[in-house]
Amino acid sequence: MRHFSIHGPFSIKKARNGLIDSDSDTLNEFWDKVETAEEGLSSACGCYLFAVKAAHGIKPWYVGMTSKRSFSAECLGNHQRNIYNDVIAGRKGTPLLFFIAKRTKGGKFRKPSRNTLKDISYLETLLIGAGIEKNSKMQNVQKTKFLRETIVPGFLNTPQRRPSEEEQRFTQALFKD
Repeated sequence: MRHFSIHGPFSIKKARNGLIDSDSDTLNEFWDKVETAEEGLSSACGCYLFAVKAAHGIKPWYVGMTSKRSFSAECLGNHQRNIYNDVIAGRKGTPLLFFIAKRTKGGKFRKPSRNTLKDISYLETLLIGAGIEKNSKMQNVQKTKFLRETIVPGFLNTPQRRPSEEEQRFTQALFKD
């Protein structure tokens, strides 16, 4: 069995210009908040989801993974902040991070490894697909060609129309009790 646990959302502070506040004190405060919520989470590895909470709920914008570095070394780095800032520039809402942390068989957080952990990579792909279904403007580039070009009504890239009876039953079979 492969175990993961979900943590968050954790709100990311914006600077006066409306972009992610990249001041080192602010970033340290963020990671202190993460550690207060769950000790050891910032040094764990797994997947993470950047989303924005606004009046119409929470919308996913980017899914990332880290297996060779910790969440704290990866999730708010320059590359990630640039992606997040492209999303929130001129947009209202609260930027959020969710962490999907890998667990060991003993229940502890999995530490980063020199090797890429295939289960984390596979989970990232699944999460990107789910994100694209909710938000076709997801910012991910890698692992998205197949996900963006494949249409399975009720599951992936559902067309904007009334679903057929077969599609409704298929969706119920997969997602509803």
